[in-house]
Amino acid sequence: MNIKREILKLTTLAVLASTTVNAAPLETDAIYNSKWTQSRAQELAREAGVRIRLAGYKCDTISSIRLWFSAKGYTINCNQYRYKYEIEDKGGRWVVTLQ
Repeated sequence: MNIKREILKLTTLAVLASTTVNAAPLETDAIYNSKWTQSRAQELAREAGVRIRLAGYKCDTISSIRLWFSAKGYTINCNQYRYKYEIEDKGGRWVVTLQ
């Protein structure tokens, strides 16, 4: 259901926003979809950075963001491409994997 999905998304964002984990900013030369505005890219970077940090990994700045086409998830590079993560929705639960 669309309504349930939106409620879950809003709840997840509220929980993420209420944590003391700071968002990771985009690097000045960060790579992301050219169709996105910088604020959209920063929004995705914020969500990704918080998820990565809550999973116990390091991500101080976002170097690139790539959304997946074949599944619900994305690939994130952090700290001048030092760390690469995949963040995937597995059964309604976001899973962060260091690559």
